[in-house]
Amino acid sequence: MITARHMDFLVSVFSTFSKDGLKSNLYRVLIPFGFVLFLFLQPIAGSDCSSNTVYRGYVSSDIEMWKRGMTELKQAYDRTAEPCLLLALTEARYGYIGYLLGLNRKDEAEPLIESFETDIDSLAVFPQYKAETEAFRVAQLGFRMELNPAKAITLGTRALKQLELAVATDSTSPAVWIEKANAEASMPAFAGGSKEKAAASFREALRLFEADTSLSASSWRYMNTIVLLGQTLEKLEDYSGARQAYLKALAIEPGFRRVRDELLPAVELKLK
Repeated sequence: MITARHMDFLVSVFSTFSKDGLKSNLYRVLIPFGFVLFLFLQPIAGSDCSSNTVYRGYVSSDIEMWKRGMTELKQAYDRTAEPCLLLALTEARYGYIGYLLGLNRKDEAEPLIESFETDIDSLAVFPQYKAETEAFRVAQLGFRMELNPAKAITLGTRALKQLELAVATDSTSPAVWIEKANAEASMPAFAGGSKEKAAASFREALRLFEADTSLSASSWRYMNTIVLLGQTLEKLEDYSGARQAYLKALAIEPGFRRVRDELLPAVELKLK
């Protein structure tokens, strides 16, 4: 369940926007000849449809690049109707909505939340994405609580029931464990919330990501989960554990700006 208390990561990641959006040499070459570059020109069923543009926007803290990646995914999906592109688009919108809500830009987020719900309904048609669909429905209820805190009790109860359904649907899905961790990190103790439980759930999500031999090298959600684990450990004052999480992220992606320039240096100061 996504709430203001665990939106801080997406807010901080995109707090400093890069002015130098990355473009591939191929992009520079093709545009003068009137071609339009799509990240996925001919997706194959079951292929990796992750957006490298969204991923690069994430690790470089460039929200405009992230938005460009969403546009590419939408265009590619409209052309091909490839289910994995719809999943990647839904994931990207999920992250962008969290970013907007974290900045309290609710007027901008609200229409995207409606689109996100439509995407979830479309994704539900595909049985291979049943777990992701149910996990996204948990997040959707969290987004609606952010828009209307007065309905937090009603929506929160629904979100917990939806989380139970997501876990029952597929307890081997990283997406389900991410939402479980988010709920545990944000709920009060009397309702079952616990930073320790959240850290364990983030670790399980990472274990499941890493057990998947088809894990994309452009999975921003995998990288995001590593950092969320680190931030949760910091809140538990496990600064050594947080440092190890941030070092792991940098070992995978040395150019991960937010981790390299802010999170790791900050936690290392706490260790001195």
